[in-house]
Amino acid sequence: SKEEEKKKKDGDKDDDKSSDAASSSAARRLVNQSLLDESDQASRSFFVGVNVLVLGLAFFWLFANSFHVTDTDWIGGLWGLIYALIVMEVALVVFLYYMVKDAGSSVRKSKRMEEFAKKMESKSKGLTPEDVGSITVEEYGWLVDGWSPFWADGAGDNATILSAEGKMLTKEEEAVASRIDALSKKVGSDVPDKIREGARTALFEGYREYVYLVLNLLAFYGYFACIVTEYYPDEATKPEYVHAILGWMTNADAGWLGNAVGDFAWSVEPIVILSSPMLAGYMSPGEKKKEKSE
Repeated sequence: SKEEEKKKKDGDKDDDKSSDAASSSAARRLVNQSLLDESDQASRSFFVGVNVLVLGLAFFWLFANSFHVTDTDWIGGLWGLIYALIVMEVALVVFLYYMVKDAGSSVRKSKRMEEFAKKMESKSKGLTPEDVGSITVEEYGWLVDGWSPFWADGAGDNATILSAEGKMLTKEEEAVASRIDALSKKVGSDVPDKIREGARTALFEGYREYVYLVLNLLAFYGYFACIVTEYYPDEATKPEYVHAILGWMTNADAGWLGNAVGDFAWSVEPIVILSSPMLAGYMSPGEKKKEKSE
């Protein structure tokens, strides 16, 4: 019997070593993938930031137009405004692309979270080695209710941190490995509910992006109509496709309506941006439970 107990202990030790090795391997893979994702996100942020700068500079002429400054020869006059609108339209195409991409991505993410939450309901005794081996950065973040490694905080700009980056990276891997090892033993009963709550938030964010898309499409078309009316001032010689673009309206009507639609869309958008956190908080199940308890 002593020999059997010894074999059992040795077997348990081997299992622990195997589990630790799997956790460490998964942690290294997740950290590396997270670094690659962060690099891609940084490139996108830089590109979007440049477009925001361009859009902001061009917006100065739109602001000046509200005070009829463009009716004078200052800052380029009317054609200065038209050229600024063209620059804004080009920059806006980039934002429209990312709105379509982000909206679809958030809706699909919500569906993945719902499926993953359902899968985790049967994992109360812990993740299997197959689960650990196939876990993604996204799924790991859902399991730990948000993963924010040191490089995601923008702390890498500090010279001291840069010099100690190797040690911090090792610590991050160890922390991830430790959490994966804990998850391989037990997955909390509240994890599926938290993931589902995140799924609802992702779905809300996706629909909100679609609202942004509609508003910015309206702004794009409205200001585009203003540009077209200036390039085709003669009603009699306007090509038929230009008449169609302007909805067969006169230049005066198309210019006025286009400017009004653009101004309206870009006035409503900030309201949506500012009110969405409050609306998302109200829709949160945790917030509703709090209200009921009060």
